[in-house]
Amino acid sequence: MKVAGIHSVRELLHRDKPVEKVFVKQNSEHEALRNLIAQFRSRNVPVKYVPQRKLDKLFRGNHQGIVAIVPPVRFMALEDLVQRAFQSVEKPVFVLLDGITDTRNLGAIIRSAVAFEADGIIIPEHHSAPVNEEVAKTSSGGIFHIPLTKVKHLSDAVFYLQSSGVEIIAATEKAATGLDGYKFTAPVGIIMGDEHKGVSHQLLKISNKRLKINISGKMDSLNVSVAAGIFLYEIHKQLKLEK
Repeated sequence: MKVAGIHSVRELLHRDKPVEKVFVKQNSEHEALRNLIAQFRSRNVPVKYVPQRKLDKLFRGNHQGIVAIVPPVRFMALEDLVQRAFQSVEKPVFVLLDGITDTRNLGAIIRSAVAFEADGIIIPEHHSAPVNEEVAKTSSGGIFHIPLTKVKHLSDAVFYLQSSGVEIIAATEKAATGLDGYKFTAPVGIIMGDEHKGVSHQLLKISNKRLKINISGKMDSLNVSVAAGIFLYEIHKQLKLEK
C-alpha cells in the first residue's frame, strides 16, 4: 500500500507504523521533507530519491514529493474491536458505513471519526469503497488512528452491538426527529448510508432510532461525509466532552 503526502506520511512515524521504503522527489528543498527523511533514516528505513515522474506513477494525485510503501491496513475482528472500545471508554462510539463506495467520502468520514474520538469504524465486505491509498490521503493519515473492521453483513454487526448495550442510530433525512435536541446517554453506533439511496431499509428497521439533520429548505441533503462530521461532533460533545 502507498501512503502519500507530508501529513499522511508523518502520521506513519507518529503511530510507529512499519514502513518498507520511502520515495522522495529529487532536489527537493522542502524543510518538512528533510525532517521526515532524517527520521526515517534514523529508523533504518530505505529512502530513495527519484524524479517527479516516478512519484507521479507511484501515486496519482498530490503526493507533495513523498510516497511511502507500507503493508496493507489490518482489520480487527468485530468482537475484538468492541471489547477494546469498552475497555478504553465508558461510552464508546462506533461508525457503521452502509454502501459508502466513494473513496474520498470514506477518507473524509474516517478523518472526522478520528477528530471526534470515535472508537471504531465498521464497513461491509461488499458494496464499500476499498481502504486504499486515496483513502489514506483523504483521511490525512486517520486510518492509522482508529480501528477498522469488515463484516459480511452490517445487520449482524448491529445485532452484536445492540447486545453489547450500544444504541444504534440511523442517519436519515426521512426521520421524524432532528439531531438537535436529541440526548445521547448510552454507547452509540451511528449508521451513515449511501448518498443516493441512504441507509438500507433493513438497517433502518432494526436501528433503535432514526435522526436527521435539520437543514435549510434550499438544499435537499448534505454530502454523506459532511453529515457524518455533524453527527460525530454532536455525539462527541455530549458523550465525551459534557461529563
